[in-house]
This record gives sequence, structure tokens and C-alpha cells, in this order.
Amino acid sequence: MIGKFFKLFSVFNIHIFNISLSPNFFRNILPIKVEPEIDLNSYLGNWTQVATSRSTKLFGTGIDFRNVSADYQLLNNNNISVFNCGLDGQKNYTSINGYSYSKNKLATKRKVSFEGVPMEGSYWIVKLGPIKNGQYQYAIVSGPLTSWLGTRFSLYVLARDSQEYVNNYESEVMDWCQDNNYIFFWNQYIRTI
Repeated sequence: MIGKFFKLFSVFNIHIFNISLSPNFFRNILPIKVEPEIDLNSYLGNWTQVATSRSTKLFGTGIDFRNVSADYQLLNNNNISVFNCGLDGQKNYTSINGYSYSKNKLATKRKVSFEGVPMEGSYWIVKLGPIKNGQYQYAIVSGPLTSWLGTRFSLYVLARDSQEYVNNYESEVMDWCQDNNYIFFWNQYIRTI
């Protein structure tokens, strides 16, 4: 029995360490850092989803959704109302309401709760674009599996104006995603506009 375990372990080791992505895979295990600060007033308002990852299908959307928008309004303190809408893969309009809140000192490490969904999700703001006209121009949000494992599991890229995003920020965001290990089949950047 022990011999089989070690044989299996060594085969697993060889398989993992001989592939070129293994250092990235193990780096992916470490929690991603969220933005240390956020001006919530500059985050509020209407956003367009310009990119996402395949893994977001597990959370109800995915790469087949189009014209996805999010509207965020301040409820109180640092709680935010969330209204998401868009067209599903069959081009049917769909929407959902909820709210987002932070349980700790970091207002960028948030939870999100939607009506009719039995569990909360994680909503980590991992990168913010520049503020222009009082609004962040883009935001990168990641939905981790747990607070310590799989923190790069999903990817959402939001922008204020999709054409301005493509012209001025998309290559910067794609480079950031590459540098921060959003490179796997499940979490890589996929344009949705």
C-alpha cells in the first residue's frame, strides 16, 4: 500500500513538475493581493463587462453572455447595491439584484449576495484603472474559491466605456492579467464585447 502511494506520488510529481506551467500553477495557489484602497464614490455608477473568464459560468454568467452591465449605488457606509443585467447565450435578457459589503478593513475584499442565490460570493477588486471625470475607468475583479486557495479562479473586467477601454486600457489590462497568472483555461482573459 505504501509503495503504491509513493509510486503514485512520484508519478504525480513528474507529471506536475515537467510541464512548463507548473511554477505558474503553484504561484496561483498564493492569494492575490487586492487594491489597498478604493474611493467608493469613484467606483459607483454604471459599468460594462468587457472581459471575463470561462470559470464565471459556474457563477451564473460566463463567456457566452453579452451586453452585460452592472450598476452600483451606495446603500450605507460601504455597502453597495448591485444590479446586473445582460443577454444570456440564447440572447434572452436576464437580470439580478443584490448587494456587496466588506467584512474587514479592506473595502476591496468584498462579499456579494444576490436575491434567490443561496450562498454569497467573493468579490475582490484586484486592480483599478485611473480616475477620470470622478470615475475609475476600469476595474478587475476576481472571485476566489476560498480566501486562501484559488484566489485567481475567476476574472471580470469592467469598464465605463467599452470603446475607450479598447483604445486606451485593454493591452495594459491584458498584460496585467498575464503577469498575475490569469493564464489558465479556466481564468484567462476572454473579451465579451
